[in-house]
Amino acid sequence: MLTAVVLASLAVAPAWVQAVDRAYLVTMLTRIVIFGLAAMSLDLVVGYGGMVSLGHAAFFGAGAYTAGALTYHSLDGSTLLGVPGTQQALVTWPAAAVLGALLGAMIGGLCLRTTGVYFIMATLAFNQMVYFLFNALEVYGGDDGVGLFAAGRSIGPLDASDDVTYFYVCFAVLAAFVVVLNLMVRSPFGRVLRGCRDNPARMAALGFHTYRYRLVAFIISASISSLAGAMAVTESQFLSPSFAEWTESGELLVMVILGGLGSLVGGIVGAAALFVLEEFAIDITDNWQFFVGVGLLAVVLAAPRGLTGLVLGRGRRNV
Repeated sequence: MLTAVVLASLAVAPAWVQAVDRAYLVTMLTRIVIFGLAAMSLDLVVGYGGMVSLGHAAFFGAGAYTAGALTYHSLDGSTLLGVPGTQQALVTWPAAAVLGALLGAMIGGLCLRTTGVYFIMATLAFNQMVYFLFNALEVYGGDDGVGLFAAGRSIGPLDASDDVTYFYVCFAVLAAFVVVLNLMVRSPFGRVLRGCRDNPARMAALGFHTYRYRLVAFIISASISSLAGAMAVTESQFLSPSFAEWTESGELLVMVILGGLGSLVGGIVGAAALFVLEEFAIDITDNWQFFVGVGLLAVVLAAPRGLTGLVLGRGRRNV
């Protein structure tokens, strides 16, 4: 029920902000959808798999650079490793998802050989490696990034240059993954994954290969996060290493915790809460970061199980 309410609220939000003469907030709503998708993918490994990752910005950035690089070479008329560039999202987005899955398999395959704080530090180390790799790519502006403002937003036959149209395209992708991931966590795979989180020794004794289950979940999460990164660079039309900064990993983790661990819709709620809080604070003061911190602290103290936990009640999860 909560998932349906959240999605319905997002669906009508563009019409509402236009009705109150705040049409510029459609861009913020699109960012909520995109980062909500990335946070939801992170919750799959953190909330359901018990794998606290500080490296998901590496996948987000990889998706952004895949889509951004293909778009850049399309505008430049050059090729990328012999492949012509393209601005078509039906090509760039799947390519980003595939690269994210491959990167997730590599990073996850190594990091999942550790546990606890060592896993956190390993994912963070890989994040920094990916960030500095993008930072060194002078062809895409190095640490300054490169503008892609001449690019359109072509999604198949649809021209999504209009902000509202692009919002609904991103919203459709989010809604599809909400359904897919909810089915996944309710499936036998999801139950085993939660078992690996709660008691890995018992699951291993029952004959389940816990490493493989966690790795598959990590790969799926990385792929979705990379897709979100591709959607983000298409929205901003600017490519920069900031997409892969470790602070982005921290921000995604804040969204998950803010919304509620182990509740996929919590990632969306957390993204919405954080962006709305930032927008409100920016409107009233130049020292908005301080008040955002105060707001986050208030939520943590009032709702230790996240905003979805506060709504659903004690002991319940939206899974």
